[in-house]
Amino acid sequence: MSNPAGSGMHWGIDIGGTTTILGYLKKGGFEKKTILDTDPPSGPDSLFRRISNVILEADATPCSAGVGIAGLVDRSSGLLVSSPNLPGWQDYPFRSKLSDKLNCPVAIDNDCNVFALQAIEFSIIPDAGLWLMITFGTGIGGTIIHDGAIIYGSGYAGEFGHMTVEAYGKNCLCGSKGCWERYTASGALSDYFRAHSGNAVYHTPKEIARLASIEDGAALKAFEEFGTWLGIGLANLYHCFSPDGVYLAGGLMGASEFFLEHAESEFHARCTCAWNANVLPSCSDAGAEGAAIMGRTRTG
Repeated sequence: MSNPAGSGMHWGIDIGGTTTILGYLKKGGFEKKTILDTDPPSGPDSLFRRISNVILEADATPCSAGVGIAGLVDRSSGLLVSSPNLPGWQDYPFRSKLSDKLNCPVAIDNDCNVFALQAIEFSIIPDAGLWLMITFGTGIGGTIIHDGAIIYGSGYAGEFGHMTVEAYGKNCLCGSKGCWERYTASGALSDYFRAHSGNAVYHTPKEIARLASIEDGAALKAFEEFGTWLGIGLANLYHCFSPDGVYLAGGLMGASEFFLEHAESEFHARCTCAWNANVLPSCSDAGAEGAAIMGRTRTG
């Protein structure tokens, strides 16, 4: 289904394990409309209704919508196949349900891929060479970019977060053990802080970064452990891909000053490749903007 060209706006929706960001493209840039709690236990139908209501209240005849979701996404069928950070949301037909409700074309992809589309659009990632984008938050997302285009493989390339870094390590929500995101995502950092501080109270990454900024020993040790596992994963990826470089993004990168040197040290202990890790400026809207760009270009 589609509307007459120009009758509404191009919307972008970035669905993460914790929050969902909505916005639209406008002349001169991107406008964030709202942030919703994803609230995984309430299920995908609840989030779908809230997304639809926000969009239709602001724009009765949207031109298109793009959706980035943290998880395995079947772009051809428009299904969210599965997501460790959205348990119970298997095989959910986001594209068809949203297209029917909004009466406009909808494109869907993994959230890191739509983040990468935004970086490609604005030439943040070079349009020549092989590059990896990795996002760190509730989980780890990954995208492989070659000469300005995303490589999908058979459909799901870039699931770096579920690369095994410890054979019989921590249980992962994906059903495996020892996945990288169990050691280098927000929950892992909080676990390290609890272990080093002896404080059972949960602390957010932002709180731990604040403590590190005043040289709290437990916070600094937590970031050191986090950085070590980051370096281990990056060494594995360099051995597999030999990329020109990597781009690191997501909320956790705002505290990179506390862990990136540990990551580089561990990387060099395990890999002879040249270190080229670039931290992207923190921008919570980038995923939603990339989704809107995807909706505009892939449904046109």
